[in-house]
Amino acid sequence: MLPDETPRPLPRYQEIANALLSEIRLGLHPVGSRLPIETELGVRFGVGRHTVREALRILTQQGVIVRRARVGSVVLAPGPPALFTHSVGSLAEWMRYPPETYRETVQTGEVVADRELAALLKCEEGRRWFRIGSVRRADAFSKPLGWADIYILPKYAAVAKRRDHGRIPVHEQVAKQFGEAIEYAQLDILTRGLPPELAPWLGDPPGSPTLVMVRRYYGVRSGLFEITVTTHPEGRYVYSMEMRRDLRVV
Repeated sequence: MLPDETPRPLPRYQEIANALLSEIRLGLHPVGSRLPIETELGVRFGVGRHTVREALRILTQQGVIVRRARVGSVVLAPGPPALFTHSVGSLAEWMRYPPETYRETVQTGEVVADRELAALLKCEEGRRWFRIGSVRRADAFSKPLGWADIYILPKYAAVAKRRDHGRIPVHEQVAKQFGEAIEYAQLDILTRGLPPELAPWLGDPPGSPTLVMVRRYYGVRSGLFEITVTTHPEGRYVYSMEMRRDLRVV
């Protein structure tokens, strides 16, 4: 996080989910026990039933609780497993992460693409970028989900100081702050060994298997203006996509 960056408050449902998760970790709600019913949670936190249900949905998605008819919310685990499943139903959802995850920015600065970096980014050697290095997390307790290197044109570097920087996709921030509309995007998926410089941040040994997502965003005015390289250690993140047959196709 940058020194002059003020964290944006979490949505109320996320705060409630985090509070319940903390209590589960502390043993206040042991595995096998039931959480208070929705109405009790609503009174406790001063929110409506919809907000409570959204908080419980997050815990369910993380594998911490299971919701059963006529039983309630039963605690399955003392915390979310390391594996995080990202379910997508459209191409657009491939281009952004679930709202319950966030980026913690730890490095920023201009870089010049050498031969190796240019090959990964598929840009010309010697091109200048403003790089934002960040850890992607689901919460403050679990292992990081991955590392994101975000390369944007230097003229858009100011987005790194936005209050919502860690929770909003950077290409959306660029569009909002600078009016750079996305014309199209590309996605590459590859595997590689964990680079040594990322090992301390992700807690896995150098060279261990990783899943790498490279997203390229092309704008109407500037052409290629952002490239995001996200590295997920093995067993931390899964992309799950549902595809249906188009019955109009003969």
